[in-house]
Amino acid sequence: MLLGNEVQVYEEVEVSCSTGETESYQETFFTEVIRRRELDFIKQVLMAEKPRLVLDYGCGGGWLSRLIFKWGFEVVGIDLSKRLVKVAKFVCREGDFVVCDAMRLPFRDGAFDSIIGISILHHLPKLSMALSELKRVSAFRAVCLFMEPNLLNPVSAFGRKFFPMEAHTAGEKPFAFGYLKAAFGLAGFTVEKYFALFFIAFPIARLLKVTKMKLPAWIVRAILLFENVMEKMPFIRCLNSNIVALVRA
Repeated sequence: MLLGNEVQVYEEVEVSCSTGETESYQETFFTEVIRRRELDFIKQVLMAEKPRLVLDYGCGGGWLSRLIFKWGFEVVGIDLSKRLVKVAKFVCREGDFVVCDAMRLPFRDGAFDSIIGISILHHLPKLSMALSELKRVSAFRAVCLFMEPNLLNPVSAFGRKFFPMEAHTAGEKPFAFGYLKAAFGLAGFTVEKYFALFFIAFPIARLLKVTKMKLPAWIVRAILLFENVMEKMPFIRCLNSNIVALVRA
């Protein structure tokens, strides 16, 4: 859970991202190289499944909920932060937002046809309890998509140690690549796709944000080419920094 000043700092970061107040080079790099790739995959999944109702699990300031609605889907967002839910209601007026504990969801069984969560599960103190709740509120064969940090990425590990971000939660810990997959299986989900993205792009975005450095365009292009190669190497791609899990209830 978030404690003391961590709450304020985390909320300020999320608010600036959701309301579009953050326009620096660092956020632009992150958006173009990382977020666009993630969002393309999320949109692809939702367009293929055509869910009736989507849960934005850990919605923060509502930036993803707004996109989900623009793509043509009804969306409900949850977050533990009252402040962020208030922002989400402003950012995505068409969505429904609830302040609640992710491990005690105030919804009926089978309420959602799809659940999307980005970097939320590794913040929770009891993963098994959270997954059990997610299974409960998922409709039969609901598609669920989660993106979480990979403990095995050496570049991210270096960044976490020497260039810590300004917003963290007490006790948060990235997942080892195989651990999260096993946890979904134990909770009763069927894992359909499980892979990892971004060997160096996400850690570089972290470095740029902390150091305020800038990269020339040719280096950005080189990073993208490098990522394309890394994702095609079966024995290396499990070390990429962002785990992507597509599962069914």
